[in-house]
Amino acid sequence: MSPLVLVAKKEIKVAIRERIVVALGVIITLLLAISVYAGFLSYQQQKSVIEKTQAEKREEWLNQGDKHPHIAAHFGTFIFKPKTAISLFDFGLDAFTGTSIYLEAHHQHEFMFRPAQDHSTMIRFGELSAALVLKILVPLLIIFLAFGCFTRERESGTFSLLLSQGVSMRSLVWGKILAFSLMLSCILLPFFLCTILLTAGGDSSNILHDLHIRTMLLIVSYGAYLFLFIAFAVWTSLHAASGRNALLTLLSVWIVLTILMPKVVANVSENLYVLPSMRAFKADIEHDKAHGLDGASPRSARIARLEAELLKEYQVDSVEELPFNFEGVMMQAGEEYSHQVYDHHFGKIKETFSRQNRLSSIASLINPYMSIQNLSMAFSGTDIYSFIHFEEVVESYRREMIRKMNNDMAENSKYGEFYEYAAGSELWHELRDFSYRSPSIWSILKNYTLEIIGLIAWLVLSLILLFQSGRTTKPLYD
Repeated sequence: MSPLVLVAKKEIKVAIRERIVVALGVIITLLLAISVYAGFLSYQQQKSVIEKTQAEKREEWLNQGDKHPHIAAHFGTFIFKPKTAISLFDFGLDAFTGTSIYLEAHHQHEFMFRPAQDHSTMIRFGELSAALVLKILVPLLIIFLAFGCFTRERESGTFSLLLSQGVSMRSLVWGKILAFSLMLSCILLPFFLCTILLTAGGDSSNILHDLHIRTMLLIVSYGAYLFLFIAFAVWTSLHAASGRNALLTLLSVWIVLTILMPKVVANVSENLYVLPSMRAFKADIEHDKAHGLDGASPRSARIARLEAELLKEYQVDSVEELPFNFEGVMMQAGEEYSHQVYDHHFGKIKETFSRQNRLSSIASLINPYMSIQNLSMAFSGTDIYSFIHFEEVVESYRREMIRKMNNDMAENSKYGEFYEYAAGSELWHELRDFSYRSPSIWSILKNYTLEIIGLIAWLVLSLILLFQSGRTTKPLYD
């Protein structure tokens, strides 16, 4: 049997004998089980409610009765953000982005019913989820498990004895890493198998077409992240003068990486790239819709210009003589201009979000916790870019709805006749039922290049440090 395997077996026996790994393993397993169970129940409940309510709203739209198309455009409908099975792993931004949105003419509303509104400010530290346990608590388990792996050998005098018997430093280092990796794998294997089983059947709503790829990427990325903590704990123990120093160093690094630095980066990014208040944001939109994006194109001037262009094109003297209802064309032109206004202002908001996230991405180069935090949300489909994509698809659906209503009004009614014309069920059925498919994980990952580079760089650095330590570290004699 190779020295590496012997060292690993010895380390596992010591951990089991001292019952550290058993006690901490039971705690982590229970937390993971509770988080997965609670997340799965929440997912099933929300998914059922969303699907039921979405079907009800669709029926309301189809059975709204005969009415003028513009009244139907204001009657509108609701769209609900669908839940996916993998979102139970990492809730991400779901608590902050809202669950439903009202679609109607003239207004691009924001998402409503954010779960975070019903919680205290403590929700900013995260809800209990599998991702939270793996990102924060499992590294703590690794620290308490591995901080004394070499200092204990020195203090008992077995370190130099092992080296004198021909056991290489490399075998000692990698044997201990193998032992901790095996112990951690045994603790986490049931959880990862459960995650695979929960997503094995795919998503019944067909929202995520690459669900299996996302699941495997989650497992691989968390495996790499946790290996970093194993490697760093072993390396610190190898170079520390005592177990107390090793534990203090590891706990200090853990606090900085997982608690302090993420909050500092978030606060700095919010202060550097400030979002406008909702009141100011809406006021600016209404101002630009009324006076134009340039401030010199009021609504009345835009309508007069459109009227003159159409009269000239169709060579008639009044809008009543046009072969269509000018009011429908005018309303659609107003909608299209408001689209430009909304795109302009929402574009600035998205740019601000992008800059804030960019700072977080840069920080992930020096903090693997921030790398895995952003990548975990991306794989789970609960990150900001996945939400923005859904928001854009919903807005495209709203614009299609309003365009159909305005076009029907222009083609089938007469100028000046509003209540005299009523559309019916045929028009309502022309609007397709809303469906959504998320972008592929590869297109989402384009926004997380720095996170991927940071995680890989830390892996390479940890391997270099371990190989260097395996060649050069000498025992410390009392």
